Parts: sequence; structure tokens; C-alpha cells
Amino acid sequence: MSTPNYGGPNLGGGPFNGYVPKQTISSKKDSEYSCVRKILRNSWNGQYATGTYNDKSRVITPFRAVNNLGDFLGRVNYSCGGPNPTNQDKPGRGSSIGAVPQQCDSTGVPASSCNVKFVADSSDYTTFRKRQAINRTYNDLGYGGDNSNGSYVSLMAVRRR
Repeated sequence: MSTPNYGGPNLGGGPFNGYVPKQTISSKKDSEYSCVRKILRNSWNGQYATGTYNDKSRVITPFRAVNNLGDFLGRVNYSCGGPNPTNQDKPGRGSSIGAVPQQCDSTGVPASSCNVKFVADSSDYTTFRKRQAINRTYNDLGYGGDNSNGSYVSLMAVRRR
């Protein structure tokens, strides 16, 4: 029985985002696979992962954007909104002590809330690349193959020559 080809806008041709076909003997799915899919669904489903936010293209690399390791537009010392870490209602203190300057721009891209000087470990990048590969085939109906042996027949024809 062949898997139906749903087509459509979803990556892999699934009928809806997040579709996983029934597990077979040749396709092993364990708890790690479901945990990675949950991470991709909850944290990679943002506009930072796609590369555009409010029609603005990202300046930082995809690895830094997905892991919130820098400002999306590469702005330095940028702050707009958010909490003020100091209490300015204390008597006897000036109103400008510890105030966070507001430098809002018109891009509509929120300020980063991270340590932009953080240097990620190589294992973090390896994990990112593994998840990126799984994300590319998130709705794949054929588990990385096709619905028939057509590609295998073409491959064998090339090898016979």
C-alpha cells in the first residue's frame, strides 16, 4: 500500500503541519525523536527561525537566531520597553539612577534579551545541525524516501553503465 500524496504547502506533503505517518518496521521512532519534534514545534516555530520578522531579514546566523544568541538585526546596546531592573521610587534617590534608556526604532523587531557575547559550545552547534535536518523533513510522508521504488530503479540503471 502506497502512502497518499497530499501535496499542499506543508513541507514533506503532509495533510497538516506536524503530521507523522504510522510507524513501520523499517522506520524506528523513539522518545528522542518525539522530544526533538516537540522542541522544533515549540521553539523553532517562530519568525526568528524563518529568517524574517516584520519583513526584516536577519543579520545574524540561523544558529544564533534560533538559540537567541544575539540581536536579530545586529543592533548594539539596543533597548526598547521591558522591565526596569531598578526601583526608582525609593526616597532620596535621583530619578535617573539606574534608568534603562529607551531607544526604540520603527522596525517592530523586539530587542534581544540575551548575553550577546556568549560563545556557544561545539556540541550546541552539532545539536542545532541535527535539529535543522529533522526540521527540513518535519512532515515527510516517506521517511526520507519516496512512495515507490522509482528512485532505486533509476539509481540501478545508472550503476549498470
